[in-house]
Amino acid sequence: MKQEKATLRREMKETRTRLHGEDNGDAARLVASHLLMLPELAGEVQRGIKAERAEPHIVAGYYPIQTELDGLFLLKALSAFQCRCALPVMNGKNRHLAFREWDLIEDLKDGPYGTQEPKSDLLYVMPDIMLVPLLAFDERGMRLGYGGGYYDRTLQAYRDKGHPFTAIGVAYEGQKCAKLPTAKYDQPLDIIVTEQGIYRP
Repeated sequence: MKQEKATLRREMKETRTRLHGEDNGDAARLVASHLLMLPELAGEVQRGIKAERAEPHIVAGYYPIQTELDGLFLLKALSAFQCRCALPVMNGKNRHLAFREWDLIEDLKDGPYGTQEPKSDLLYVMPDIMLVPLLAFDERGMRLGYGGGYYDRTLQAYRDKGHPFTAIGVAYEGQKCAKLPTAKYDQPLDIIVTEQGIYRP
């Protein structure tokens, strides 16, 4: 299993690099348009800013590294519809991620693995929507990441706490696989959105 995943990671990194190189920015725009039509975001997008709406959704995105689909563009699109935005913060190896609110303006600080994080004086939040980067996905909602287990631990922790949220994988359509190898600690996504459409396992 471990070797199978390692081989697939190498292959899918190459695939994503190719897809990223072929993309002129259209993929992020199309993914954003699909996200904005999700019923999970209907309060912000379809009804607009009205008195009957509850508090704005808190959306945790990600700072793109390597050839990940542009997570900052997605956050900007969601922010335009009055969602509150956040970015992940790593609190050490073998721990789950925390999230700090970010206004998309304030400077970020360097984080591990080439990421950028909100500064330490910004508030921790519990997101309602979590945008999750990936190397590969399948129609069951399973995800292949980099192997650090950060998102798997985070999804498990949120689910164990009973916190209501929606985990949405974002990817190029070409990152889809027939069936990913999985282990007991692998956490499924609720939705996957690509430039070509929406998958609900």
